[in-house]
Amino acid sequence: SLDWKWLFIYPEQHVASVNRLVIPTGVPVHFALTSGSVLSVFFVPQLGSMIYTMNGMATQLNLTADKPGDFLGLSAHYNGDGFSDMHFEAQAMPADQFKAWVDATRSNGPMLTSQSYSDLAKQSANVAPFTYRDVEPDLFQKIITQALPPGPGPVNETSPGASKRGET
Repeated sequence: SLDWKWLFIYPEQHVASVNRLVIPTGVPVHFALTSGSVLSVFFVPQLGSMIYTMNGMATQLNLTADKPGDFLGLSAHYNGDGFSDMHFEAQAMPADQFKAWVDATRSNGPMLTSQSYSDLAKQSANVAPFTYRDVEPDLFQKIITQALPPGPGPVNETSPGASKRGET
């Protein structure tokens, strides 16, 4: 999770997507989840459990979509100004359609690198879904271990001593 969007890295397929989760039906999917900023909660109500995403660690979740469908995914925990827009499309499809989606994703779009991740991690809301055709090796591990610095998180400008973004 990022401020205020979702990044999904598909390690076996070497692709990634933002604000759109695509999974094959009838196949157990293992999620390792982390946050590139503040705590969030990953939740797709029609698929089951919710789980926290936290900076500096990975939580684990297993889900299976029993049938094809389009579902709403969201953050079920308030995490700042863009919280109300922190939702994503979750789409379950037959395995052959999932393979076709992966193949199409690999055929165009940018590569997810440390630099493009840092750009993506900047606070933004209402981000339209898009994909990355390839993912830099070990990028997820770099996020967990904070080799890529975490985002600043929301600033509560009414807190004593808080400064506005961009001010030092």
